[in-house]
Amino acid sequence: MPEYLKNAVAATLTAMNSTTRSRQNDTTLRRAGLAAILAVAGLLFGGCATTYTPAANLELFARSAPLPQLVPSGKQVEAAEATAARREGDFVLNGAGHSMLPVYLPGTAIVVHPCRFNELRRGQAVVYHNRRGSYVAHMLVEDMPKGWFAIGLNNPEPDDDLVTKHNLVGVITAAYAAADTPFRSDVAERIAVRDAVNGGARVAGLSTALMNTLPH
Repeated sequence: MPEYLKNAVAATLTAMNSTTRSRQNDTTLRRAGLAAILAVAGLLFGGCATTYTPAANLELFARSAPLPQLVPSGKQVEAAEATAARREGDFVLNGAGHSMLPVYLPGTAIVVHPCRFNELRRGQAVVYHNRRGSYVAHMLVEDMPKGWFAIGLNNPEPDDDLVTKHNLVGVITAAYAAADTPFRSDVAERIAVRDAVNGGARVAGLSTALMNTLPH
């Protein structure tokens, strides 16, 4: 028990055992003391409930998981398969459902890379099998003693199933969406910034390569 909580309990018990108070005051103190002890017990055993919001989920996701790369409409799976072919074991799933809105809309193709359970980190987008045997692609939010809590970006609460070493399929390493996907404005802006940064890096790389070919 933390020291400040020990002090709070000790002070409460001292007040409850005081013999210099009147019976009425003593009764009041005992009631107050009981309430204080119950409050301390709540702190010790209840913990603090974590609140999840779509905005906070999106912020964490944008820092840790892949935003969709835009390709011509109808080419999502083809682009994803080309990426998956570069690394042994990677495979492609075609997204459905609305729990990963506003980032992964239905029709988004994702590349899944099998990984070790101890490599998982908060904010990663992963795929796992739920208790019904279905694939679920959600984001990791909290490491618990028996597994990870995962959540859909659009959901207010984590999934009922924990992600464990037994049901983990892999981590999402890339995603592809049609260029005409109607993204929400804030997501579209994040994708545009990502593309601008990546485009600048490619230009810089090409410039460096070109300079290295020139005579000195």
